Amino acid sequence: MNPEELAARRFDALLESARPPTGGLERGDLVAEVTPVLRLLSELSAADRANGDYESFQFRECLAVLSLVGRRLALLDLTPTAAFQIVRLALEAVEETDARTSNRFEWHTVAAALEGYVRGREERVAQNAESSATEPLTPLRIDEAAFALIVSGTHEPAALSECVDALGRAMLNADVEMAIVDLTQLGAPNQERAVAVFAADEVTKMLGGACWFTGVDDRWRAAAADAQIPLGAIRIVPDLASALASIHGELAGRAETGARLSWRALVRRFRR
Repeated sequence: MNPEELAARRFDALLESARPPTGGLERGDLVAEVTPVLRLLSELSAADRANGDYESFQFRECLAVLSLVGRRLALLDLTPTAAFQIVRLALEAVEETDARTSNRFEWHTVAAALEGYVRGREERVAQNAESSATEPLTPLRIDEAAFALIVSGTHEPAALSECVDALGRAMLNADVEMAIVDLTQLGAPNQERAVAVFAADEVTKMLGGACWFTGVDDRWRAAAADAQIPLGAIRIVPDLASALASIHGELAGRAETGARLSWRALVRRFRR
């Protein structure tokens, strides 16, 4: 059995004995998360750990991986106490029976893991904030004829795409063909966000309807240009009141001209 396998087996046994709080994470999964750093720790002799050059590549690689392990433990929602205990168990798993990791090396390993843990917690807080911020971004039924998606804050493109998809589903379920997307309070325009939000135009067209955009300032126009989105073919109005007026004008025009039924209306007719 090579040193890495021996260290992993010892670490598994130490986990079973110590039973640190892992928030439901299986012991085998935790061993898999820590195994990469066990290999690097196993390559360091007791003498190296006690008096080595902590600025050398070998040590810096080990400490960098320890930082990544600390980050991963934070993203898995382990507590700081549990993360600290797991790092200590990892060190114990690679110790020789007649040697003890030096306090100096232990300080470096714990510091590296702690730094990674803090970064992981920052990421987790940001993820939770993003998730909480996007929860209220559900389409609003603001009129019998229309839904509105009013986006506020700064969101990742993937979250904005989910909001646009939710708009399409709400319109389909309610048999509504008109929509408004307001960008007035949406922050940090860029190419990816422009692609995500202006996709609402294509979604509504697929439903046989139309979408009006408000709050499209110079920043959004520049982002759309970067994304090669033809704003000339998209309905842009100054505000929500103008959008509603345009919707009612569109519906009135369709009624007067006997506009072609949408595919959903045709399906309902054939089902009668």
